[in-house]
Amino acid sequence: MALIYNLDHILDKQTKTNIRKALAFLEKAYYSKVETTSFFLDPYEQKVISDIATKNNIDIAFIGGNPDAERKMFVANYYYLPLYEPNYLSVLEFDSCEISHPDVLGALLSLGVDRNQIGDISILDSRVEFVIDKGIASFVEFNLTKIKNEKIQLKEKEAGQISLIPLEYEYHKGFVSSRRLDNLVAEFISTSRGKAKELVAARMVKVDFQTIDNPSYRVNESSLISIRKNGRFIYDSISGLSKKGNYHIEYRKIKWYIYL
Repeated sequence: MALIYNLDHILDKQTKTNIRKALAFLEKAYYSKVETTSFFLDPYEQKVISDIATKNNIDIAFIGGNPDAERKMFVANYYYLPLYEPNYLSVLEFDSCEISHPDVLGALLSLGVDRNQIGDISILDSRVEFVIDKGIASFVEFNLTKIKNEKIQLKEKEAGQISLIPLEYEYHKGFVSSRRLDNLVAEFISTSRGKAKELVAARMVKVDFQTIDNPSYRVNESSLISIRKNGRFIYDSISGLSKKGNYHIEYRKIKWYIYL
């Protein structure tokens, strides 16, 4: 019997392609009945895979080096729970006060590491930690010795757990004429509606981790909106209407997050 799933609801082609790649691992688990591990997935991709696994009665668990990690890989047909995460992933760390999230990601990609082999990257006060696929951890540890102009000394955290900074928010209120994506983007980053349309059309905006290129897309309350180079925002709710019929909305900006 074939794996049952439908991907027609996925709007972004790149997301759909990545999910199809992940489904290859899920299908292997489905047919072979042996433990199978995927690459790292974002939260939207995780939800799609989780729903398909549930529909097809496949045991599945997600790990990312921390229960609150954003990017996680799945282990299907696991032999036992709880999973010992260091068997599947590694957390590497180094001391630094100047290196940023884009710096770390760029250095890893320059080594030829695939984005799907990289989990969360955490920039702490005087230390940087990141999650990597266990299979390439030794390669990265040996070859990644410099980021930008700074020499680094990587070491592996034995427990396989990444330290994450708690989220902090800036709280805002504003008015928009509709729930269209371009309206919300214009409000969030204080730009014109025309510029907001350009950003959406240029595929620089994601809603709940899915790229949306339609400016008229209607956004639901509680959605997470990521705007490249401008950060992440949570569209919390509509709290009322103005006399002119505009929506009075409440939203938050995540303070620390750097979106690529």
